[in-house]
Amino acid sequence: MSDAAKNDVVARALAEVAKMRAWREKAEAERRKTFGAMGTRQSVYVLARQNSSMKEVKPH
Repeated sequence: MSDAAKNDVVARALAEVAKMRAWREKAEAERRKTFGAMGTRQSVYVLARQNSSMKEVKPH
């Protein structure tokens, strides 16, 4: 493998790492925007259970 080919592989790998880092930072920003106002002890699972239990209640 030539040096140019090795450099190309490294460059592609670094580009993939940068892409994943950008995606992770964007996802974290979205999560903070969505759940940031919530109390720190309140979990998404609790909210999901509350939401599903509210749907199960049928008016008479």
